[in-house]
Amino acid sequence: MPAKIDHKILQSGTSKAVALPPDWLRAFNLDVKDTVEIIYNSIVIVKVKGFKLDHDFLKKEFELLEQLEKQSEGKEK
Repeated sequence: MPAKIDHKILQSGTSKAVALPPDWLRAFNLDVKDTVEIIYNSIVIVKVKGFKLDHDFLKKEFELLEQLEKQSEGKEK
């Protein structure tokens, strides 16, 4: 299910928000009022609450994301 999409930042009351992709929400059976964990520094990770991250899993995910980034750069040229 790896994907790369652009989303605009939206106003939500006095906060700002970015909508989560519907495919991702369906894959994890998430809906309004469910809780996710946000981990951030220079990259933001939205994680299903209770989902365990480990080094090997993150390495594979970042390799997929890197491939998507390269594919996207190739299409822009």
